[in-house]
Amino acid sequence: MPKISIIVPIYNVEKYIAQCLDSLITQTFRDIEIILVDDGTPDNSAEIYKKYEDKDSRIKVIKKRNAGVAEARNTGIEHAIGEWLMFIDSDDWMEKDGCEILYKAYETSRADLVVADAYTVINGTKHLKRIFKEEFVTEDIDFIKQYQAACIGYGYNPLPADKENVTGLGSPWNKLYCRKIIVENGLRFDSYVRGIYDDNLFTLYYLNKVRKVAYVSVPVYNYRIVYGSLTQSYKADTLDISRRIFERIKSFIDTQDDKKVFEKPFYMYIVRRFSAELGVYYFSKNNGKTLRENLRELKNMIHQEPYCTAIKEVESGKLMKQQKLTCWTARLNSPIGIWLTFKVRRKIKAWMGL
Repeated sequence: MPKISIIVPIYNVEKYIAQCLDSLITQTFRDIEIILVDDGTPDNSAEIYKKYEDKDSRIKVIKKRNAGVAEARNTGIEHAIGEWLMFIDSDDWMEKDGCEILYKAYETSRADLVVADAYTVINGTKHLKRIFKEEFVTEDIDFIKQYQAACIGYGYNPLPADKENVTGLGSPWNKLYCRKIIVENGLRFDSYVRGIYDDNLFTLYYLNKVRKVAYVSVPVYNYRIVYGSLTQSYKADTLDISRRIFERIKSFIDTQDDKKVFEKPFYMYIVRRFSAELGVYYFSKNNGKTLRENLRELKNMIHQEPYCTAIKEVESGKLMKQQKLTCWTARLNSPIGIWLTFKVRRKIKAWMGL
């Protein structure tokens, strides 16, 4: 039985899959299995990963019909036999000693969840993203609850290295999860939210089941960020996805004894999500509506729940700068103001080449 099972969903990643697999087969920690879940990828990814499968017996390929990243990860869980699980995105890559760092941290701490840092990679440049300001091993229930709150609203990190960093808080790719805890509690990734936020939900529910958490301030992962068409393209189901995410977060909060811990973080997430909706829905060039129509719809939305209460009650001092501007103009009931600040932000990003 391998110590670690690494689960890698594959879909439309022919440009990146080789770099991902190279980083896995050359890990300094050798006692791993690599589970590639082909989620019905229509590109040439299969031709590429087949070459790796042929030369490394630790690679196991599972093919399935396309059903999204959550179901692909769940399929990996069902086939994994390792003591520990990792979840890697196939357009990213690991540091060569990533598995070794995480497993050694487990051996030292005997924690149920091990968390490490990551790099974001923008236009080929690495940026270190530290999650917490110091390493720890904790069984403190209140601290773990606060960590859960931070997975919902990044501004509530109990020990932040960077108050605006969201990278790696709830994401699964910089963590070591105990397979026994996952299996015994029937934990799975939630496909209802359509590939957005399912990873954070998974970590939230997993943290409900752990006794001890360890953090090592060493980067083990490279998270690729590609600006441009993906972030600016029109997504017709954006508002429906937001509704689904809000519904699932509320369902999680309803299971908690101390719901007040999560109230303000939930408001923060709603405002963060609202800010993201501007680019991929309201002000996308491809949504087929006039600016007047978009502003009217936006004005109606900021008076509806849960946006109305979140905009009013969120602790704006904890928001990122761009989200503060969005929140401030929304509180002024000014769709025009929201649009103008959005346009300025987009021009600044274009000037910076992002």
